[in-house]
Amino acid sequence: FLFLFIKILLKKKKIDLKNLGLFWLIVITILSLDIIYQSIFGFNVFNFSTVYTSRNSGLFFDELVAGGFLLSFIFITIFLIIKKTNYLYLYLYFIFCLVVIFLTGERANFLKFTFVLICVYYFLLKSGLIFKNISLLVPALIILLLMSNFEHFKNRYWHTISFSSNNNLSLVDSYLTSEYGSHTISSFLILKDNLFFGVGNKNFRNICKNYKTEVIEIQKKIDNNAERNYPSGCSTHPHQIYNEFLSEHGLLGTLIMFFLFFKLIFKNLPINKKSNLNLVCFYYLITYFIPIIPSGSFFSTLTSTLFWINFMFYIVNIKKDD
Repeated sequence: FLFLFIKILLKKKKIDLKNLGLFWLIVITILSLDIIYQSIFGFNVFNFSTVYTSRNSGLFFDELVAGGFLLSFIFITIFLIIKKTNYLYLYLYFIFCLVVIFLTGERANFLKFTFVLICVYYFLLKSGLIFKNISLLVPALIILLLMSNFEHFKNRYWHTISFSSNNNLSLVDSYLTSEYGSHTISSFLILKDNLFFGVGNKNFRNICKNYKTEVIEIQKKIDNNAERNYPSGCSTHPHQIYNEFLSEHGLLGTLIMFFLFFKLIFKNLPINKKSNLNLVCFYYLITYFIPIIPSGSFFSTLTSTLFWINFMFYIVNIKKDD
């Protein structure tokens, strides 16, 4: 209903989009500065500290979702405000936002932001290839510098990717014995027992407890480490969109939903009719369906709201960019 209502307001030009973009820019900038402040001093401007030294939530306090919020609104905001996209300050602002999302410690959203940023640089911005390559090299060097000088960020983005204590494991086995891998195993076991229709929307949290022992036994066979405590694979959601859809909606439900997403997204794709704002939202929507990368529960309020807001700006062609 939010999506349909705002879509009508946009088509009838009841919303001043430039003012909306400026308002979002102020919000994004304030949130970003607070995240930087928190990453330096260990607490935000309201003296709040997160439990994890490598996670910075800024004004979201104990909700570790700042990176996902920034990812969802940064590109929309920029392309609402500007019409020409070959200015140096645009590159600098994107680099600034990339560093801020890195500082949140949200690895999946950092990778997704990088994906969208690369698409924007190479497909939308009007500048030479050499300048684009250099402008991407600069943030890469900054990120490497941060990782080399701050152990908690290095640990967050490198060492904790695998939870395995056995260095002889393959990449796949290392993943399966990690926390996220345990969710995949649990989702597979649930799907196997509920092949066509799954266990129902948002019911993973209730059913996964029945598979804890089996998940741990599978991981023990993979790792063969009797002294290690393995993750049980049970959580509020399976932390990956394909795991979520398959375990909760089965093969039939997943096929129906992906068919609907395909129709909704790709039937509106003809690039020659799209503005840069439309296209950047398309790149964002694609990040939801990248395999392996962890994600929030698609049917949660936050995740769904961010998805449908971007979908709305994707299908409503407000004005072709100059």
